[in-house]
Amino acid sequence: MEFTAAERAHAERVVAIVGPVAGALAKALGPRTEVVLHDLTKLPGSIAAIGNPITGRGVGGPATDLGLRVFRSGWSEDLIGYRTETEDGLVMRSSSIFFRAASGRPVACLCLNTDIDLLVGAQEVLSALTAAVPMDPTADPPLDASGETFALSIDELAEGILRDTISAIGVPVHLMKKAQKVEVVRELDKRGFFTMREAADLIAQRLKVSRITVYNYLNEVQGKPGGDA
Repeated sequence: MEFTAAERAHAERVVAIVGPVAGALAKALGPRTEVVLHDLTKLPGSIAAIGNPITGRGVGGPATDLGLRVFRSGWSEDLIGYRTETEDGLVMRSSSIFFRAASGRPVACLCLNTDIDLLVGAQEVLSALTAAVPMDPTADPPLDASGETFALSIDELAEGILRDTISAIGVPVHLMKKAQKVEVVRELDKRGFFTMREAADLIAQRLKVSRITVYNYLNEVQGKPGGDA
């Protein structure tokens, strides 16, 4: 890559100013962030300053293969927060910030490489621990845990199921016809309401019918012979 004398002089000024700061910046960012200043006019051995060399490189060392491709392509926009990985599997979050000469051409690059290997491992563990398996939407009624409630007593559980089921019908109890009351019983049966003690009495009180009528409705929805209310 050919650079003009003016571009090389600008690169030298950047190195003179930013180079001494690289070590201090590395200390400020912590021991797991590598700060590397590249003099692009000296590729491929472009490292002019480095702090916290977690990649094992030193001054006079080379740019990465990705860096060479980027510089060769003429790309000049800053690259922020991209993922990189060393040959031994160290995962890093990297950023490359360019310094441009008056011509607009990048002549130096400040790279920050932060070791996120442990964080990636922690993220994978957290993802596994917080992963939720979807319930069966084909069940009748569809299984959906999003509306699951955790009642503190059986009475509270029963009241909540009754309230929600009747509300879902959309008609006040005093205006309900038989078909709507049968539908309430049908939904309560699907929701396991009849496994609770005195379920028929609770439904009868709420629907303002007799206990026998509730069982007649239940027989009807279950396809069993029974009387009518």
